[in-house]
Amino acid sequence: MSDDMFENEGEGGAAGEPVQAAKKVGFLPAIVIQILKWVALALGAILFIVTVVVITVRIMGVGSPSVTQQPTSKEYEGKEPIYDWYSNVGEIRGRTADDVPHTIIVDVRIGYKQGDKAMQAELIARTPQIRDIIRRFFTSKKIDELRPTNEENLKLELRERINDIMTSGKIQKVIFDTFTVIEF
Repeated sequence: MSDDMFENEGEGGAAGEPVQAAKKVGFLPAIVIQILKWVALALGAILFIVTVVVITVRIMGVGSPSVTQQPTSKEYEGKEPIYDWYSNVGEIRGRTADDVPHTIIVDVRIGYKQGDKAMQAELIARTPQIRDIIRRFFTSKKIDELRPTNEENLKLELRERINDIMTSGKIQKVIFDTFTVIEF
């Protein structure tokens, strides 16, 4: 027998007793492993609960519209109110923003609530600004944007631009008395 037999005797105590080492797995101590296990268990439980709730809501149909809701036709919808119309903007001419520009001729009418004297006074006072907004609006557009199929979108966008400068109220509607695009 050599000295090797007696080297481990001082470390473990008496001969034959197993050596107790601190539990450490890899780079992380045992307590960190336990915490990570509990966090993973909690996340799994939350994921399970959310999945069950989503499936239950879909089965029950809580998010779907009511079956009793019926679509309304034009006859049953309210009629459009009668507006006062401001027509002193005049005819505005301009050119499109295309490489080969087209001439635009437009005469705009502005609708506002009937009997609103403050709005009427502001429209009169802002006529030069409104004319400039309309001219810049149409000269920034290309011919593809000025198609008859896009006319309602043009009216809505122009109404919003005019409403941006109004202080006594909002205009309700914009219509084109004349809307002509001429090619060169």
